[in-house]
Amino acid sequence: MNRHQLQPRQSLRIAAALAFALLFFHGAARAQEEKASASTTACGASIAACGCTITKAGTYTVTADLLSTQGTTAAGDCIAIKASNAILDLHEYSITGPGLGTSTGAGIDVLKSSSGAFIEGGGSVSSGWKYGLEVQGKNTISDWVEPEGNVMGIFLNGATGANINDFETIDNSVYGVWIRGGKGNQVNDFSAGSNTGTGVYIGCHDDDTRGTQCKGVKPSSGNRIYDFNAESNGDAGIAIDLGNEGNVITDVHIADNLGGVDSIDENPSCGTDQWIQERTTTVFGVTSQSCIP
Repeated sequence: MNRHQLQPRQSLRIAAALAFALLFFHGAARAQEEKASASTTACGASIAACGCTITKAGTYTVTADLLSTQGTTAAGDCIAIKASNAILDLHEYSITGPGLGTSTGAGIDVLKSSSGAFIEGGGSVSSGWKYGLEVQGKNTISDWVEPEGNVMGIFLNGATGANINDFETIDNSVYGVWIRGGKGNQVNDFSAGSNTGTGVYIGCHDDDTRGTQCKGVKPSSGNRIYDFNAESNGDAGIAIDLGNEGNVITDVHIADNLGGVDSIDENPSCGTDQWIQERTTTVFGVTSQSCIP
């Protein structure tokens, strides 16, 4: 299992606040249009402030802690990646947003036009954003970027072929990881704990009740989620919503979440999702169906 081991947390959740957050953010999840305009500030090879967009392939290195007060992109992001084959080295510096309920953007946003971006965090913490890390592009790799205290920690928003690994996503006000309309992504070697909602959520629903689907949003399929812990979340440890199938969950420890059920699949008999029992090391906790071991 991964090196991120969660410690028990005692914080209480307020159910009404969670319901409101789910209603608002499911309905308002952005379908961002990339805007190439004269107002775009291109990042230089050294990045010392928020508010720029990587527009060309190459290697970019963060050289100081980044703050939203330094400026943001038009979408409210700290750093946006528009180019393909860009390498971003965060060099362990923090990326701090304006705070929950204020931010409209992401600490790092990989835009739809980007393919093959590589992000090395080295333990960088992205906090105070709507999304700690948002990925919309193709074949993105992110290593050791830690989203803490955002609305959503990791948001795979229509992403395909991403590999998000080696991180801890905690204390986010809705989800630790959200895969919405994503296909063929791999998320592994992580911990999702003490998030007000669900640790890992795959799907999209139009209200605060699972078992429905968002109009116009493609199902999330073919995603591989493995080698992770999900504990002490306000709802479930992991949930796959209705219509999202062909996903694989294995090598996990999911337990002690506060919603009463740790592992949820809303598809009848789990559809084509695979919940794989890895000998005695895999723990799915309290499950919603018998198709989850």
